[in-house]
Amino acid sequence: MPDKAWKAFERRIAKSLGTERTPLSGGASRHTRSDTLHPDLYVECRQRKRVSLYKLFLLTTIYANGENKTPVIALHQKGARHSLAVVDWDFFLKLWYCFIDVAIEHGWPEGQHFIEQCQREIEEKGGTHD
Repeated sequence: MPDKAWKAFERRIAKSLGTERTPLSGGASRHTRSDTLHPDLYVECRQRKRVSLYKLFLLTTIYANGENKTPVIALHQKGARHSLAVVDWDFFLKLWYCFIDVAIEHGWPEGQHFIEQCQREIEEKGGTHD
């Protein structure tokens, strides 16, 4: 039986980050409550028929493209401690992998996690990581 749409979405997001969807994601999982098994990112995936923020992002993208800029929505709830940035997923991946390059270069833990993950994938496929 094919995956439900939301599970397929979680798998696509996990795969784009080089990891897997958390089995029984959410509170029933024994691994993490995150929707992916990523060692450094806690990812919450939501798929809905309509998202009002999505409409705003599409409009922002049209305006940004007209000026050859990258669309970013900054959200803040009055009285909240944090603000949020909403960006296109592909743009986020570019930022993440640039960060990983810097993390590897500087010996930060996120870079080491990425290297270990790549080594495990190579070993699982029967290759070497020399």
